[in-house]
Amino acid sequence: MARFRKELETACRLAREAGRLLMKFYGAAGRVVEKEGGSPQSEADRAVNAYIVEALRAAFPRDGLLAEESPDTMRPDPESVRVWMVDPLDGTREFLEGVGQFVVQIGLVYRGRPVLGVVYQPVTEKLYYGLVGEGAYLERGARVERLRVSARQEVSAFRAVVSRSHASPLTARLLEVLGVRQVVPTGSVGLKVAALVEGEAELYVHPSGHTNLWDTAAPEALLVAAGGLMTDCFGRPLDYRGRDVENRYGLLASNGTVHGEIVARIAPLIEGVLGPTRAAGQ
Repeated sequence: MARFRKELETACRLAREAGRLLMKFYGAAGRVVEKEGGSPQSEADRAVNAYIVEALRAAFPRDGLLAEESPDTMRPDPESVRVWMVDPLDGTREFLEGVGQFVVQIGLVYRGRPVLGVVYQPVTEKLYYGLVGEGAYLERGARVERLRVSARQEVSAFRAVVSRSHASPLTARLLEVLGVRQVVPTGSVGLKVAALVEGEAELYVHPSGHTNLWDTAAPEALLVAAGGLMTDCFGRPLDYRGRDVENRYGLLASNGTVHGEIVARIAPLIEGVLGPTRAAGQ
């Protein structure tokens, strides 16, 4: 992996180190506050965020940086060529509940598209990483395995991952319309995508504007590197240009075999639910 080698090595190292720091808080997360929107933030979130941000600034001082627990003043310039997007603890609710379904996520966006993604699950010590165009891998101990999404094409045979902590009647309705019967509740966007890249699921649909760029940058790069696809719920690319940190039109991740067909079937059901759809390219 010659392209972005230094960036990948740095992101993998920082994800592992951040994971070790998280585990020091696991079971004793310290003071928890409620952020705007109702999501929790713990001392672990803040400490790991500060660690990763400082390390990335030192390693790549000219790059833009967007991290979940940092002030909004760190939002990158829309014209930034390279922007790191960091979620220090994706799956905070699971972390606080003592459920191991949480990860560290570090992604690099280049010219508006995610190109590098690292997702690390500290409890299992599973390190997922990918470079778009060069492949996705799972490293655990001394073993490194190349990852590839499944080749299933019949939507009714798809296995879907859904939110463990946020049950959604609309998601359930969309899966019913698609004929998807195998559903696995999973914490963290990163771990949902991990299920896709390991070939254990084919679909993740989130018809809500409640994810942000730091939630999806690393997972999207990982998924695309493994042969899959992530868009909004209307089939359009997620917008990483920094004008809005929210993925307002939901997200749809799949193995890519019939992504367009899925969009065609679900889009009419959510038209208007996520607000007026934007014009293409906006």
